[in-house]
Amino acid sequence: MTLIDENFHSPADRELLEFNELGNFINLWEAEFDWFEPPNYRRSGWSGAARYELHRENGEVVGVFIKRQENHLRRTWRYPKGCPTFRIEWQNLEKLTQYQVGVPAPLYYGERHLDGRPQAILITYELQGYKPLNEWLCDLDENRENTAATNKDLRLAVLPAIADVVRSLHDHRFRHNCLYPKHVMLKVRQDGKLTATDIRLIDLEKARRVFSPLGARIRDLDTLFRRCPEWSNYEKDLFLNHYLGLNLDQLAPKQLTEELGKIPLVKWVKRRIAGKGKK
Repeated sequence: MTLIDENFHSPADRELLEFNELGNFINLWEAEFDWFEPPNYRRSGWSGAARYELHRENGEVVGVFIKRQENHLRRTWRYPKGCPTFRIEWQNLEKLTQYQVGVPAPLYYGERHLDGRPQAILITYELQGYKPLNEWLCDLDENRENTAATNKDLRLAVLPAIADVVRSLHDHRFRHNCLYPKHVMLKVRQDGKLTATDIRLIDLEKARRVFSPLGARIRDLDTLFRRCPEWSNYEKDLFLNHYLGLNLDQLAPKQLTEELGKIPLVKWVKRRIAGKGKK
């Protein structure tokens, strides 16, 4: 007998899948979906994602992402023989949702072992209206309807919200481990003002809990800054100002850099970036 482990984020999520005749692992595994991203094959396993529209009883349409994988494992100290990467992502999503850190809303996770091959399914709600940070910055630069001053204001307006979510992640002793701009999703209102709920961090299968948030801060900030060449040095300094809660927004760029340079965390992050830049 093949054992199946299934988890629903809430009873309402179970009802939604059941209403769409996708309320169990077998139906979800055997259903035909169009791939949103081509499956990623490695070694003897694969992993892929599909976008799908579910229907509620009242006729409302809900977009979700259904990710399926087989024999796609990650080894950790907790799982030395390996476990499906989606199981780790599900656990991270559940915990971060509990902590009210901005992440995609989890819906379902299921897992089974068939002929010695672990299979897993992860479903999250679609982030409708969101864009990756790097794409949003490029689109803003190409937008000829806005003035240069307007674009500058919009770029600066998003920094506090992004910093709040990243800091919240670290404050709860999580390290993203892959904090690229494409993994920071934004939903910007027309006035350019954001709140923390307008930011979502995605691709959390590599995220992990850490004993101390310091290492997480250094690692993730280093990655984000090096992978976001669209940000100027001044924008990175403003991000650090908001991340650290210093309220130094009114300082001139040079003064801001000097004040930030007195803080050990900033020194370590910038030293790490500079060191990698020489390689």
